[in-house]
Amino acid sequence: MKNFLLGFTLALLIGCNDIENQSIPVKTLDSAEKVKAYFPVHDYIKSEIGQVDSLPVGIMKYTIQNGSIDSGYIKSEEFHQLAQEFLSPILERESFEKEFSENSFFDNTTQYSSFLYSAINKNSQVQRVDVLAKPEDVVYNKVKSIYMEKRYEKGDSSVIQKLYWKAGQNFQINTEIRTAKPEVISKQVKVVWNSWD
Repeated sequence: MKNFLLGFTLALLIGCNDIENQSIPVKTLDSAEKVKAYFPVHDYIKSEIGQVDSLPVGIMKYTIQNGSIDSGYIKSEEFHQLAQEFLSPILERESFEKEFSENSFFDNTTQYSSFLYSAINKNSQVQRVDVLAKPEDVVYNKVKSIYMEKRYEKGDSSVIQKLYWKAGQNFQINTEIRTAKPEVISKQVKVVWNSWD
């Protein structure tokens, strides 16, 4: 029995030692597999919408069309419907990283970085996304604005949208509709929930 315990203990120690000396394979990325860290545009806009939902403030909508301005308070449902223009499925993380290329630069004067995203597919509905952000403690969590350009066909019309989201304050949707006729139909919608900053 004594020899059995001694043999068992010796075998256990040798086995544990072999496990410690084994190398665990680690996947290394080759030059074609770059790790992407795109700004989470879709998630950021969703968090801004959630923040507006939590505020006890009125939401104002301004519409400019054919030279006339219309304004009034809107309900949460209309706010959500308009904000959906900023939440294209292609901007969700996985699609965004596959379908867009990124360029960025830092402005020493303003201390803001610009992250410029361009659609790889020229037929994509969302063609461009620009994020202006400032780092705090090495993380880019101080967003100033997000700008987008969308292009798509609707029936016999060509639609161009320029969307601008000012963090914590408002968003704008500028729409141009072109048809076979020479005139361009344009409409600007601005939604404001914080006009004090």
